[in-house]
Amino acid sequence: MPFCPNCRSEYEVGVERCQDCESPLVDELPPEDEPGVEDEVPFVVVYEASGDKEALIVKGVLESEAIECSLSSDVPHTVVPLNINGLGAVRISVLEKDAERAKEIIEAYKTETAEE
Repeated sequence: MPFCPNCRSEYEVGVERCQDCESPLVDELPPEDEPGVEDEVPFVVVYEASGDKEALIVKGVLESEAIECSLSSDVPHTVVPLNINGLGAVRISVLEKDAERAKEIIEAYKTETAEE
């Protein structure tokens, strides 16, 4: 199977270019570089949702604005994360460089939904 060396997508035999980045496909993927401590990008918590439903909505709002984010909770959920009620508070983290913008977007969203 051919692979894209950039985005690492797998393609069917006969496909020659990546549909996403248009790179020529290769037969084997190069090994992934393991990030070192100096390569790690810091994430910061920008919001604590009252539960998984609110967290998923806020995550969707941030991602619609092209802000990468992650969710975390103190309750372990190993099979299918964040798909059940009752996880308690869920922290939403974004890249440090996006923190201020994310907070503004969340505040605007909360104001908009409070008015409805």
